[in-house]
Amino acid sequence: MSNARRLRDRKARLARSILIPCATFLLPLASAQTPHATRVIFELPRSAITSAAVYASDGTLLRTLWRGDPLPTGRHVRSWDQRDDLGRAVSAGDVEVRLVHHRLRYEWEGVIGNSSAAFTGAQVHKSFLTPVGIAIDGNEAIYAAGYNEGQPGLHGFRLEAPGLDTLPLPSTDPFVSYGMIAVDVNRVYWANIGGVSKTSFVGAVDRDQRTAAPFAKGVPVCLNHWPNSRACYPDQDYKGVIDLQTDPQNLPAGLAVQRAGRVLAVARPREQRIALFDKHSGERIGEISVRLAASFSNQMAMTPGGDLWVVSGTSLLRFTDLDAIPRVVGRIDGLVKPLTVATVPDREDELWVAEGGAHHQVKRLDAKGQVLATIGLAGGYASDPEVRADKLCFGIDAKSEQTAIAQAADGTVWVVEPCSNRMRRFRAAPDGRWVSDAQVAYLPASYTATVDLGNPRRVFANFLEFALSDAAPLKPGDGSWRLVRNWLGGMPASLRDDRSENRAFGGFTTVRTFSNGRTFALMQAQSRQVLVELPSSGPLKLVRAFAAPLPGATARVLYENGDLGYAVTGGSSQHVMRLPLAGFDDTGAPQWARDPVKLASVPTRKGTPFYRGAFSGMPPRFPLTASGRVIYFDGSIAANEGFHLGAAAQGSDGWLWQASPSAALDGKGSFQTKAIDGSLNYGGNAVWAHGRHIVYGFHGEFYKDLQNGRVGQANQFMHFDESGLFLGQFGLPSTRATEPAQAGLSGNAFSPTLVRDGDRLFLYHNDESAHGGVHRWRIEGWNELGDLRGRGPVTGDIVLR
Repeated sequence: MSNARRLRDRKARLARSILIPCATFLLPLASAQTPHATRVIFELPRSAITSAAVYASDGTLLRTLWRGDPLPTGRHVRSWDQRDDLGRAVSAGDVEVRLVHHRLRYEWEGVIGNSSAAFTGAQVHKSFLTPVGIAIDGNEAIYAAGYNEGQPGLHGFRLEAPGLDTLPLPSTDPFVSYGMIAVDVNRVYWANIGGVSKTSFVGAVDRDQRTAAPFAKGVPVCLNHWPNSRACYPDQDYKGVIDLQTDPQNLPAGLAVQRAGRVLAVARPREQRIALFDKHSGERIGEISVRLAASFSNQMAMTPGGDLWVVSGTSLLRFTDLDAIPRVVGRIDGLVKPLTVATVPDREDELWVAEGGAHHQVKRLDAKGQVLATIGLAGGYASDPEVRADKLCFGIDAKSEQTAIAQAADGTVWVVEPCSNRMRRFRAAPDGRWVSDAQVAYLPASYTATVDLGNPRRVFANFLEFALSDAAPLKPGDGSWRLVRNWLGGMPASLRDDRSENRAFGGFTTVRTFSNGRTFALMQAQSRQVLVELPSSGPLKLVRAFAAPLPGATARVLYENGDLGYAVTGGSSQHVMRLPLAGFDDTGAPQWARDPVKLASVPTRKGTPFYRGAFSGMPPRFPLTASGRVIYFDGSIAANEGFHLGAAAQGSDGWLWQASPSAALDGKGSFQTKAIDGSLNYGGNAVWAHGRHIVYGFHGEFYKDLQNGRVGQANQFMHFDESGLFLGQFGLPSTRATEPAQAGLSGNAFSPTLVRDGDRLFLYHNDESAHGGVHRWRIEGWNELGDLRGRGPVTGDIVLR
């Protein structure tokens, strides 16, 4: 076999990410007849993956015989030792054996919301936070991504190919946060604005050598020592930095360098001053006292001739003679909340300024403040969430507004739009308008993602809404999807809190378009669970705030059929409750029955898979399968060493089956716990059902891969049949990744959604930043499962047909 063929085969196996089994929880099962064993005889019409179990006459699962075994075509004989899953003898009566066989495939298609020209590899644009600074030199842009959890903090792209990250400089230290950047002929200067160390300073990198360029007059700093030692970790050892500050509140808010001159300027709002340094040696050569805003970044820019423009209140100030006695030689007043300033590479007396507040625009001004050009529609997204080429969004309040601007030599302008998680290129059209003709878009660490349960072509990440063109496989770039709405911009003040951002935990946990054509969503705001409407035009509307859950009750979940549901734990039982959809009120909002209906109850005994309140990133779900199985899932890692997935028949008060036993991750649906793996912090997340299919997630942060000893994130999805039989497992753990942004790799993917689009079944999920988008898996063969069944006495042969 050729090396190219081997490489293709290896990549295909990794894309499917079906793990090799390494352990089993079940009692030993003989593969041939043994004394006092029941023979199970069956014939497979084709080679397939198989699982089988023994059930009592009332349908209760007694013993899982095997899980996920590949078997060839033809006749097979297996035996059962007449014991149940707990090792107890099953001595009398008839039993039924059920076997499911299939050829399921789990195809990772890529991500939505990332405009990179590739889905995999080192050149995928991605970072833990949104970009915070950008600079352009020649045909390359360099941007800073802030704190990036051990990934590179400095990124870039060639202006003619923005879809590929050039990773221009080494920058993987998680103890720093790569903030504003400035460039001259030889160096890239960067401001550390925190990171794990909470220390700030300015460093430099030699562009040609791609190595740190210590300032001769700078100071050394060690951000992390070896345990029980004064020796410094090499990655956190900085030999010569300037403007070192240990106060985590005293962060830089501006960085600018003279391209031909010797001055490097650093703005410190807490001190209300700009420090001036020799950019070669790092020697302090002066300072400027000036009013600076504490919450904005990129507040300074150098003109081609070496003058310094500074944002100061609602004004822009121009300073000259920086390496002598700085003095003001220009002033522009009357601006509306100026956030950021940038200069024009070939014009000494022109500049760009971004205005937030009521504007959300970027304006080109002359030295007297005359507006020469405007990018962006006044108001941005304040009154309408529809995404348009002429809208910008810098944030929704004074705390969150940020941006950065850079102009290339060809006249195009790049604008960082953190509110929409993208950087956009604007070009002057012949009619004087500025049009957006390219973007670098990706999602930062996003923990809230979902799909409209009534329209599976609407995908949501936080408060961003994407539209899919069809159900065809995704393609790299933004051809398969469009960003169509940003629901954050016009959010009512009553709903705003620290989750009001398009990253982390902000956003909609469930979205559904109802039969009346109206779309509603559940979200968390001001520590309350609220129902909002996503109207066809205009900003989102608060419909109602729900009362806090009663003691023992979970938060509410909106289900596929429009019902609201929750669970209540009390005494020795856990009850799954539903509030059926009853219709719509005069405004078109959904109404639910006042009195809940109990779907099922189960005893909360040790080792059973009732919900124990483990962190999962979203409210717990108790879905209902096609044949009326109410599904329970326990994602806890420390409270249960038994089973983690179970079902009760609708209307019943006992377990019908229990599956997913506590054991090392083995590729066959086992659930790794802290008793097995002491490094594990989090386990499972959410469970979904469609028809007979059940899928739950095991994000497994800080789990130990017991095959190779590495610690990382498990990123597994377990697929079961509604009979309790295991079907498959997919997802690539970080402990087995061999390249950045590898197919199937994700981090903290604890907001999955299982949804059908036509004849295709998809699993969507969030991502902490391994790929910078909403992932989509296609479950191939989901509607082609085969079943064999047979009944007989415990002591006789059972033939499956």
